[in-house]
Amino acid sequence: MTGQSVSDAGVARASALLEVGRVDAARREVAAVLADDPDNVDALYVLARSYQAQDGFVAMQEAAARAVAVAPGGFEGHLLLAFAQLGVGDPAAARASALEAVRLEPEDWRGYAALSLASLDLGQSRRAFRASARAVALAPESAGPHYIQALMFQSIGWNLLAKRSYRRVLALDPEHNAAVTGLGRIAVTRGRLSAAAGHISAVMAVEPTNRAARTELDRLLIGGFGGWALMSVWTAGFVGMFAGLPWMWVLALLPPSLWLLWAARTWRALSPGARAYATYVLRADVRARGRLFGLVLCVLTATLLVVAGLRQDPDRPPSVAMAGMVVTHFLALMVSGAVIVIADRKVAGPPSATGPGMFPQGVSPAGVRSVGVPGSAAATSAQQANTDLLAVHREASYAGRWAMRLARAGALFAVAPLLLSVDPPAPWASRAVVGSIALAGFVGYAAWSRRRIILRPQRQNVALGLLLVPLTLATLVEFLAIALAAVLPPSAMPLSDLVAVPAFVAVCAGMVAWLGWLLHAGARILVRLRHSRRRQGALW
Repeated sequence: MTGQSVSDAGVARASALLEVGRVDAARREVAAVLADDPDNVDALYVLARSYQAQDGFVAMQEAAARAVAVAPGGFEGHLLLAFAQLGVGDPAAARASALEAVRLEPEDWRGYAALSLASLDLGQSRRAFRASARAVALAPESAGPHYIQALMFQSIGWNLLAKRSYRRVLALDPEHNAAVTGLGRIAVTRGRLSAAAGHISAVMAVEPTNRAARTELDRLLIGGFGGWALMSVWTAGFVGMFAGLPWMWVLALLPPSLWLLWAARTWRALSPGARAYATYVLRADVRARGRLFGLVLCVLTATLLVVAGLRQDPDRPPSVAMAGMVVTHFLALMVSGAVIVIADRKVAGPPSATGPGMFPQGVSPAGVRSVGVPGSAAATSAQQANTDLLAVHREASYAGRWAMRLARAGALFAVAPLLLSVDPPAPWASRAVVGSIALAGFVGYAAWSRRRIILRPQRQNVALGLLLVPLTLATLVEFLAIALAAVLPPSAMPLSDLVAVPAFVAVCAGMVAWLGWLLHAGARILVRLRHSRRRQGALW
């Protein structure tokens, strides 16, 4: 055999080994080929793919750069370099490499896939979605473009569309474990823990060391089990302060009872191996211990609050002891939240440098399967790292920012309808006109602000992700108050306290948020003016 034939045979063997997940053996074959022929571009491609399979993006970048230097007109080299640059957190360079790949092969969807991921990492949402749509149009029957589109939707919180795209991926490729893990991630985010347990167990049964699946299992166990246990007990204590009223003790017991039922269903849905890992995590992980501390603290304050509620006369104003226990119960929740955040940050460390929220944690560009590396090899060989449980809140900050803007705007739109609904209420015609205008303005602002956030995403914020649920509830309460003020007949006026009181609280909170925003905006303007004057003074 000639030297070229030997090299080709070695590259073929390395590719076959890489396809079945024997990454180290494939790398040894490539090393033997490159020892005889350092400029063998096909061997360099396989070497880069082998590093990609283990999330070794720095080494992958070096191999891909060598391949591009040897064959600057090769599409595969620029594509590999783009994914490597995404992995090391250089989206600007990745976008340039992806554009070159698209120029060389405009009909190959993989170049557009890399371009969409790089554009999204740069905050260019419109270009990212345009590129992903082009990738899907070029290969509608390939799983890869749909997986990219699912990542796009998931990165901005469009979980319903992401779920649809993941299911399309599985219809085209039933063994695409990254898509199954994505479905598990969406289920965990939406609180469907038993469904999430089924998805994650299915992946871990095939790939026991899959980093992405382990990440979602950590979220399910620590955030789902521990977090919801704490909140169910705290809610029981809050309801229990009305225990002096008939049957309120039953409502107080309802949240913990539902959590126990929910936890039992989720535990049964886990595979035996996942249960063993879950037992270890719940016993040894410091983040689980932080939630256990919060649970014990909330159980204590909830019990004392229920006792105080039972001793409270419903026909008399709250006693000093009752007021003190209410304050203590709220402080217990705040202390628990602070302990949980500190524990999560201590374990996970700083956010990943691969770009905030562009890839769900544990999912790398290798999961796209764009360059011939099987998803199982990429996930199985991935380096195990601590799960950042705050990452989901960073990713939810886009939805949280939208909910904050809606809650703040709803406070303005709800003022006039609420004033017209107090006793004595205004005539129905006046309420209908004002309420309809307020509803139209509210809905129009919601559509405009949603589009603005997609086109101009700002930096991620953990606090906005943590406040997503209360902000959403405040928005719904304001919307409901405006709608009822517009449609209810005079006989149903004034508004019921069940609607009026939460709406009043939401409007007051929204006004406080407006005040904080105005102060912040004013401070930024003053700082900019000061810097502008300094620059002008330096020029003179």
